[in-house]
Amino acid sequence: MRCSYIRLLVNDFEACFRFYSDVLHLPVLWGDETGRYAEFDVESGTRLAINQREVMAEALETDTADPALPHQDRLAVVFQVDDVDATAAKLVADGARQVMEPRNWTAWGVRASHFRDPDGYLLEINQPLVPDLGV
Repeated sequence: MRCSYIRLLVNDFEACFRFYSDVLHLPVLWGDETGRYAEFDVESGTRLAINQREVMAEALETDTADPALPHQDRLAVVFQVDDVDATAAKLVADGARQVMEPRNWTAWGVRASHFRDPDGYLLEINQPLVPDLGV
C-alpha cells in the first residue's frame, strides 16, 4: 500500500481552497474554488486533497446523521493498492472494520473500499479504474 492522499473533509470548501492555494501557496493540481474537490502539490508522493464534507457523507451513506457528531468524518487517509478486492479481503481477514465493500466509483475514477481504524478514522483503499476499450 502506498499513501496517495491525505483528504480533508471540509465544511467551507471555497474558504479552504483559498487558504491552501492563496495563503499556503500550494500549487493546485486539480480543481478550483467553485468545485467540491481539489488536489494540491505538497512536494511529495502524497497529495493533499480537500473534499466537500457532504460528498463523502453521501458516498458512505452517513449524510442523514447529525454533521456535528463525531461519526461525521473530517479526514480520510487514502492508500492506493494494486487490487482493491484482494486487499480488502485481506484487511477484513486480519480484523479491519470495513464500512463499505469494494465498489466502482466511476465519478471518482477509482474502485474503492472504506475502513475505520480503531479510533474511528476513515481509511480508503483504491485503485484507478481502467477504461473499457471494448477490445
